[in-house]
Amino acid sequence: MSGPVNAGRMGGGVSPPVGEENRASGDGRQRNRGGGMMVGTHVAFGAFCAVSTALFLHLSAMLAILLLIGGMMGSLLPDIDHPKSWLGRRIPFLSRPIAYLFGHRGVTHSVLAVVGVFYAAAHCLHGWGLTLGQSMPLVLGLCVGYASHLLGDWLTPAGIPLLWPIRVRFRAPLMLLNGKFIEPMMAIGLWFGSGFLMAKTL
Repeated sequence: MSGPVNAGRMGGGVSPPVGEENRASGDGRQRNRGGGMMVGTHVAFGAFCAVSTALFLHLSAMLAILLLIGGMMGSLLPDIDHPKSWLGRRIPFLSRPIAYLFGHRGVTHSVLAVVGVFYAAAHCLHGWGLTLGQSMPLVLGLCVGYASHLLGDWLTPAGIPLLWPIRVRFRAPLMLLNGKFIEPMMAIGLWFGSGFLMAKTL
């Protein structure tokens, strides 16, 4: 089933309990039985989307690099709501309270969070003396990377609450990440694609 699905049911099965969707192994490879995307794939997808955006906007190589850095950083941010995620294990003092208040794949996996990241990043960089024009490549990269993470999780069976606080989850009509070897191959392809597109900005 494509489009929105009830938070309690997805397809023919019951959705995982909030906060129990993802498990992370000791080396940071994040995946879940409900079909969560691995952290490495999220970063690769964020890089690919960021470089694609830079190419679309005809940015210089330097600005493209800033957008790429932002994209890779932003691709990790949504999983700050999971204390066992790659990011959550590095800043538990932020991850644990967010997980306690909202659970995993809650507000951080919504359109509202993307807007919040834009304003928070722009405000912080302005406080460091950068104008919006100067900081825009990095801010845009953060938002693109963040959105790429949401798109990646949209491709998994668990889906995402895109319109949070409305308790409706959205997922793709086709579960592209169900196969055991599909996601590693996808990650490799995304890294090669990112490098190829980055070369075009030089």
